[in-house]
Amino acid sequence: MALFAAMSMYADPGSNNQIILTPVQSPPIDGDPQRSPILEPVLYIDGYTLTASDNTIGSTIQLLDENDNVVFSTYIYVAGDIELPATLTGTYTIEVIRGSQTFVGEITL
Repeated sequence: MALFAAMSMYADPGSNNQIILTPVQSPPIDGDPQRSPILEPVLYIDGYTLTASDNTIGSTIQLLDENDNVVFSTYIYVAGDIELPATLTGTYTIEVIRGSQTFVGEITL
């Protein structure tokens, strides 16, 4: 039961549309392996609105089309809602870049 309570802290009360992000392995800096676990960013999507959690502050979000062209990019200064252009339709790769860490997922608009 404690596991359920810990997991529910990350749920957005208004949405069950969490974007699943997978970390991309980056080489260690100066040959020093990473010693602490990576805190994965949490994003939700509802239509054309992305909701960024506190742990995405300082990250860049990019949407890439099927040819890996960046079609949208923004820097996260504060947690909250990000409106995506309504002209985007289809399936996109979403990248969340935080320093040397990159997290990748997929969204359909």
